[in-house]
Parts: sequence; structure tokens; C-alpha cells
Amino acid sequence: MNLLVPMLARRCRLVILPSMFKWKSVACLIALSLLLAHSVHSAAVKGRVLAVLPEARSIELKLIESADPELPVGSEHTFRVGAGDLAIGYAGRTIQADAQFYGQRWNLEQIFPLDGLGAQAARDVNRQLRQATGSMSRRTFVRQGDYIPNFAMIDHRGEFLQIRQLQGKPFVLNFIFTRCTVPTMCPASTERMANLQKYARESGLEDLQFVTITFDPEFDSPGILNQYADGYGMVGDNFHLLTGDRSVVDDLLRQFGILTMEEDGTINHTMATLLVDANGRVAFRKEGASWSVDEFMDAALNL
Repeated sequence: MNLLVPMLARRCRLVILPSMFKWKSVACLIALSLLLAHSVHSAAVKGRVLAVLPEARSIELKLIESADPELPVGSEHTFRVGAGDLAIGYAGRTIQADAQFYGQRWNLEQIFPLDGLGAQAARDVNRQLRQATGSMSRRTFVRQGDYIPNFAMIDHRGEFLQIRQLQGKPFVLNFIFTRCTVPTMCPASTERMANLQKYARESGLEDLQFVTITFDPEFDSPGILNQYADGYGMVGDNFHLLTGDRSVVDDLLRQFGILTMEEDGTINHTMATLLVDANGRVAFRKEGASWSVDEFMDAALNL
């Protein structure tokens, strides 16, 4: 069975590119995931990244914590990583990840940074978010005309970001998850966000930012989001794909009135897309998956 893993991995490597985001590719990814679940030797690890090796698609890691005796604390190992994690690099930073042995080598999946600029401040901000969310009444959520709460997450570049860092600039905000298999839901919404970014640039809206938050932080690591952004042509510093702790994502879903339910191996969910003005106030909110680029362009031009 282990011999099938690298073969399937090669076939599924580009699954998140738009041109390949079809049922066949999704089925391939699911098959790979199921195979890995039954055949991979894995362990949770933490460590400091000593070096990034682009040609080998690997990083060197000194282990700080390990749940596997084959990866003892204090030892140094070379791990294969995905293209998104390689692009981020994490050189000199402390990370947590799932170490998996397959294809006759150790690999790192689900890499999340633990330190870096703004890491401690992010934890403080999210404690305040937790308190605020816990005090909300059942029918309260952020509506058009309301101000959004501050929160902190990790973007697809591996950097900690507080949403108030965007203060002074308007932004469009939505929620997706990269494993979504319904073409009219997350994939369509992401394509519209990418098109909106393009048209905003062409219309001179250089300050307009784009923020996408994942429903699925257990899978959507910064590296996965990095590949996802690349596949959809999301370029430039004004696009921010965000992930983080499950508790933070749950608080934001509650704050923004988004409902989710895990069922049959996927996430069923409602959708909402928001335009937030430079002061942090929701200027326009559209429910559902059928929002258009034109209506958000018009709303942004009228800010």
C-alpha cells in the first residue's frame, strides 16, 4: 500500500489549480487522504527551522517536541514539504506540524508558525474576541452598518495579521475552504474575489484589500492557502487568505453569522460576503453564494 502513496501524491499535487478543480481531481485527493490515513506513520512535532532547501523541496528542522521516538527531541532532520510551505520557508522560526513517513522519507504536513512578529499580540487579541463572542446574544451578528471586531490570524505568507492593521483601507471579506467540492460555492466565490482584485486594480482602487477566512483550519494551513492563492492567480500584497486556531474560526463564524455543519466528509455552510470601509464598518453585506463582481465594485467605488 505504501508504494501507492507517492504515485497518488504526484497525480494529486496540483489538485487546487482552478483548471483542475474538478470532480476527478477532488476524488483523487480524497483517495490519497484515505490511503494516507491507513498507511502513514505520523507524529505531532515542534521545532525550529534551521534551513530551507528549495532544490530538495525540504527544510531542516531541529526538534523541540516530538511524539515519536524515531524523531527524538534535540535531533535534526530533513523533511520534505509542499510547494506552499516551501514558498513561505519559515527560516529561523518555530513551527508545529504533523510529521509523516511515506515515500521512503519524512514529510511535514499542516505546518503552522508559533512565533514571529505579532504572535503574542495575536493571542491577546483573540482572547478579547473570545470574551466578546461569549457575551453575544443568540440572534446577534455583524450586520450591514455594524463595526467588525478586531481579530488576529495567520495569512498565506505565514505572517500574523490583526484585521485592524487594515484600518484606513476598505476590504472585501468572505469565507471558504479549499477542499470545497461544490463548483458554485467556494470555487466560484474565490474566482470572483480574484476577478474583483483585478478589476479594482484596473479601476484605480489601489487601497482595496481582499480577506478570505477558511472554514477548515485543520486542513487549510498557511502553506495550503499559499498554493490555493497561487492557483487562482491571487497576487500582490492586498490579498490575505487567513487561517488559525479552530476556536478563533468558530468565534468569527459566530460573529459574522455564518453557519457550518460537517456532514459526509465535507462542510455544509451558509455564505456571506462583506465590504468593510476604511473605518471598520460594514458598508455592504450580501448573503449567499450568488454575489457579483459588479455590485461590489459599485459599492467600493461609492465609499
